Amino acid sequence: MARRRNKELLEFAMELGGEEAVEVIRALEKKKETTDEELAEETGIRVNTVRKILYALYDEGLAEFKRIRDKETGWYYYYWRLETKKLPEILRARKMAELKKLREMLEEETGEIYYWCGEEGHPKLTFDEAMEYEFQCPICGSMLMQYDNTEVVEDLKKRIEELEIELGLREKSKRKRSRKKAS
Repeated sequence: MARRRNKELLEFAMELGGEEAVEVIRALEKKKETTDEELAEETGIRVNTVRKILYALYDEGLAEFKRIRDKETGWYYYYWRLETKKLPEILRARKMAELKKLREMLEEETGEIYYWCGEEGHPKLTFDEAMEYEFQCPICGSMLMQYDNTEVVEDLKKRIEELEIELGLREKSKRKRSRKKAS
């Protein structure tokens, strides 16, 4: 379980701040509690970048700090530590938000008929938009044809199903499991 949680934490860090965030998390795991300057020295990452990552982790609820004032200099030092107890609920909330977005995208893809010239990077237009342009691409002037979004719709449905299963909102369909056993 700890290995899975660590993998999820590192994946989350990668999304949050790339390789540098992963390095900061690894260094924090080793040190348990440390300052941003020590983390910067340990990782070789600029201290401003380390601070940005730490504050992003703090905003997500995955890092905490305590502030200690140096009696001689009057300066404050911040000692950071990882706080991963909330990781499962944070990941679940992010997945629920992703699921909502995917459902909205699916509704948009299935609720409209789109037209497109076929050139990569050129816009897909709704019927009304295509009418405005007299069924000609606003970029290249080519004739617009109905866009076959079947593959996009199927990909969205598949990802939604995977997320719903992962979140425990749906069970795996028996039909798919029996098909896999037969192969």
